Amino acid sequence: MPTRPTRASLPKWPTLNLERQFDGAVCGIDEVGMAPLAGPVVAAAVTLPTDSKPRILRGLTDSKLLSAEERERFHDIIRDIAHVGVGIASVDEIDEVNIYHANMRAMQRAFDALPERPGFALVDGRARPSVDCSVQMVVKGDRRSLSIAAASVIAKVTRDRLMHELADSFPDYGWHTNVGYGTDAHYLGLLRKGPTEHHRRSFAPLNTLFTPMATAWHRFRFVQIDVEIDPAGVELFFLRNDLHAVFDAEGRHVGIIKNQRGGWTFQAIGYDRDGRPQPGAGPCSRYHGVGLESPGREALIRRLSSEA
Repeated sequence: MPTRPTRASLPKWPTLNLERQFDGAVCGIDEVGMAPLAGPVVAAAVTLPTDSKPRILRGLTDSKLLSAEERERFHDIIRDIAHVGVGIASVDEIDEVNIYHANMRAMQRAFDALPERPGFALVDGRARPSVDCSVQMVVKGDRRSLSIAAASVIAKVTRDRLMHELADSFPDYGWHTNVGYGTDAHYLGLLRKGPTEHHRRSFAPLNTLFTPMATAWHRFRFVQIDVEIDPAGVELFFLRNDLHAVFDAEGRHVGIIKNQRGGWTFQAIGYDRDGRPQPGAGPCSRYHGVGLESPGREALIRRLSSEA
């Protein structure tokens, strides 16, 4: 009976020890893209040669621990030496069946896309996909199994490339850097432009703030302001528990308040004549970086007024 790894047995680097407990071909399966606000979920299945650990894979580990350059290098190596399958579940599927079931579909498709079917699969995490072989779930598998680590790299690079391509057509959401995750730039892009067909409408805040019936954000403007504003007229718009957008009395965007390391600060944002955001600029630039006692509107007005 193959042994199941424990948290205490987490090695410094992933190995092929788990794979070698089984007779025949063993693939590793991992996914990326469960949490983003936009883009598909992507899974990969990788069957590595297990007779010896390839020296060219030295340093391969969980894709989140690698730089973009390292991931690209390992991606090409893995493609050269291993059997690889990739599966994708679209945004429409995510919204239709939920992210968990869409992820299961992506992993099943990745397994089915392998050029040769293995007899066993090691799958990262606790959720078991329905694949046509024996399966062992491995918590933190991308830190334990070299095959799962390889799958994590293939899935990550594949999805990042897809999001970079989409970013060329949709430049307002910061996808070149955040690849669809909910960064400040992504949230502010949603406020400026609204959601695209590549956004997951079932995810918060898209399912509340940006539905066809929600119109509050339509009144906001993101324009250059050349005059002083009255701090007493500012209003807040909730985006995340740690992020609120700040607008003046005319609905023009002037900044954000954000919780960083347990403290709230105001961060000014201005816009040039073409509507491009300019962090630290705008009519509230002199308040940029001031601390707040709490995230409420009254606390913000008191702080800005005291700095005026």
